[in-house]
This record gives sequence, structure tokens and C-alpha cells, in this order.
Amino acid sequence: MPMWRRPRQSASPVDALVEACESGLDLPAVMAAVCKAVSDSLSGVSTAAYVLSDDGTNLRLAAGEGADELDPPEPDRPVHIGDRWLVPLISARRTVGCIVTHAPAYADLSGIRLIAVLAAQAIESARLWERAGDSSGTQDVLTGLPNHRGFERALARELARAMRGGVPLAVAMVDLDGFQEANERHGHAAGDELLRTAGRCLASGVRTYDNVSRIGPDEFGLVLPGMEPEVARALLERLAAAFASSAQGATVSAGVAGFPADGDTQGELVRLATGALYWARRGGGGRAVAYDSEVVEALSAEERARQLERDTYERTMRALEAARGQSASSRAVSEYAGHIAAQVGLSPDRTDRVRLAAFLYDSTTPGGDRDERARVASKVVANALDAEAAEWLLAAHDMNRDAPIESRVIAVAAAFVESGGHLSSAGAGRALADMWQRRDEFDPGCMRALETLLADQAAGV
Repeated sequence: MPMWRRPRQSASPVDALVEACESGLDLPAVMAAVCKAVSDSLSGVSTAAYVLSDDGTNLRLAAGEGADELDPPEPDRPVHIGDRWLVPLISARRTVGCIVTHAPAYADLSGIRLIAVLAAQAIESARLWERAGDSSGTQDVLTGLPNHRGFERALARELARAMRGGVPLAVAMVDLDGFQEANERHGHAAGDELLRTAGRCLASGVRTYDNVSRIGPDEFGLVLPGMEPEVARALLERLAAAFASSAQGATVSAGVAGFPADGDTQGELVRLATGALYWARRGGGGRAVAYDSEVVEALSAEERARQLERDTYERTMRALEAARGQSASSRAVSEYAGHIAAQVGLSPDRTDRVRLAAFLYDSTTPGGDRDERARVASKVVANALDAEAAEWLLAAHDMNRDAPIESRVIAVAAAFVESGGHLSSAGAGRALADMWQRRDEFDPGCMRALETLLADQAAGV
């Protein structure tokens, strides 16, 4: 085998779980996949999955065989009781569920960590979308295209039709290159417009019976009935060129897989197309690649799981916006807090938590008494994130030099937006001048970071 060809990767116990997490929001199906993944990892042991009840008083059986209800476990780590391991599912330092597996005390649980992370994420995502209501249905609010659920339904329908008729079917995954960096540099409003442009270019360049869906924060999926993979790859190259000319040089990467040439199930086609997409991105982006088993290997379950974890922040933000309604000021507070946090050296994970806390702070109780606002927002953030993030908001309201850096970041971002600094360049200047007159209320380092950001924006950097 030539050295440039990648070796094939064997399936891992979490393959089916990752596929379930990617394929929709059916929580019972995901929890069933959790049980299977744990069972496979521990050589066939009996496993049950539990989800925390809405009132938080008990754990309710979601998949597998076991008691209908359990008391929430106290520890935040796996514990062995009798002949069972109880593995808490932790999200933002809160127990949202539990895995119960009948295994001896000496069982190696190292392979269960990733399973538990994905299971906790699935529970949180499902609950957020439930709160968003039926309006999220099968349509993406931002682009007007079908969403992930609509994509899965279209793929299931067209794959069944292709199997009955013995005709080809192509599936394509499309990603905006450097979208996260562009969001950080130009703001979420510009990022949203880029997504809408991508949606328009893709949808207008295909046949009326093709399906174009937005299936992730910056990812689109295409279902192309009757099309061979190589023809689909050429089509995606043309669509990518059309997008680049409409979006001032921004580019997309695409991966394509086909039935029956490459796979014959939904999960396999999506997995292979995603592998081709990542191959295209590793090659520099701005191109389309068709899956070839001799060259492009399907993305492993671990790689796909890491991608799911990286997407968690944006999915959470979108779900909250759908549930609460669009909020330009909340988005702006979140955006400026993220920029400032990155400037002052917070880690990407810490920055994402600050952004989400800032968004919740502004969207929870806009206006009104500041003391009451801080108290109410801190309760919401304690539930959505953790107690530490709640303390950030309380300290951001009553600022002092000993406050955590996260508090100081949120204080500066919120004050800037409250003063109308996000509305125009003139407004930004007035807001910044007003804040410097009250400089004792704000952290100097965060203020300098804000000034740098505004200077870069004015210069078009």
C-alpha cells in the first residue's frame, strides 16, 4: 500500500453511539446506543441508562433493564455498589443522568469516559430543543432550510427509493472553512449572513428534488438522488466556486459518498462523506473530495465525538435563542465577552463558558433593577452552567479588584452593550468614553482588550 494511503480503522464500541448522537434528537434511541456501547466495552455486561427527571428528584430509566427509578448518586465519579458500577453523566458539573452496569469492582472503566461525555451531551441537547418547542421542528430558523432532522428524514426516504429502484444516490457534507475564526473576528451577525449566503448558493444550485439542509453550526448536508459520487463531487466544486464569488472569497469544503458504490446505510454514507470532508479540509480546504476507500478513511468514532463536543457551545446558543427568541443585545454581550476573554488569555473552553454565561445574563432579565437582575441571572446560570459561573455574574455586578477575571470580562462587555456601543461606530466611541470616565468600575486589562477589538473593527482587520 502506498505510504500516502491511510490504513483502515476498526470500529470501536462508541461508533453506534456517535452515529445516534449525530442522527437526531431521539433521546431513547441515544440512550439505547449508550447501553450497547457500554456493554460492548465491558464484554457484554448488562447495562441500563437513566435520565434525571424534570424536577431533579430522581433518575428515570431511559434504556436497558433495571429499576424504573433511582436516587441520584452523590459522588461525581463512578462508584461500585454491590455488583454494579454507577457512572454519573455530568454536564456543567451537574448530574443529568447515570449509567448502571453490572460489572465487577476491578472492571476497567477507562473506555466509558467518552461514552459518558456523549450521553450527558445528548441529554442536555434534547432538553434544550424540547424547550425550544415545535417551531424548531424540521426547519432551521436562520437559513430557512431543513435542519438535521429534516436531512435525516430526506436521506432515509431517498435511500429507500434508491434501493427499490436500483439507482445511485449521493450524499454530501459541506463545511464553511475557518468559520469559527471569522465569527470571532467579524462577529456573529456577519457569521449568520455568511451562513445564509452559503444556504442560498447551495439551494439555488441544485435540482428541485434535491435536499439541502443545515445540519450543524457551520455544516450543510445534501441528498442528491440518482447522482453518482463523481458527478456529485463536480457539482459541489461548482457550488463552492459560486459561494466563494458571493462571499468575498470565503470558501467551503465538501465530502461526497454514494450508494451503492460506498455504502448502503444512512450512517455509513454520512460517516464516509464526513471522512471525505475532513480529507478535503486537511488538504487546505476550498475543494470537494469524493470518498475513495484506497485514499480517504472514514472519520473514526473518537474524531467524530470530539467534533460533537466542539459543536456543543454553538448548538446550545442556537437552542437558547430558539427557546427565548432572538436577542441582538444578548448576542452582542456574548460576542464581546468572547473577544475580550480570548484577548486576556482565557482558554477556549473557559471563553465559551464566559460567552454562554454572558448571553444568559443579558437574556434572562433585561433592564430593571441591577441587583435583582444579577440575582435572577445567577440562578439561571447556576442551572445552565454551574455555581462558579453564577458567582461570576454576581461579582460582575458588584465589581472589585479581587473579582474573578471572568467577572471582569462580563462586566465590561455588558456595560459596553448597555451603553449602545454595539449599534454603530459613533455609539462605540461614546460608550467607550463613558466607560473610561467610570474607569474605577472596570478592569483596565479588559478595557484595553475592548479598545483593541474596536480599533481592529474600525480598521477592517
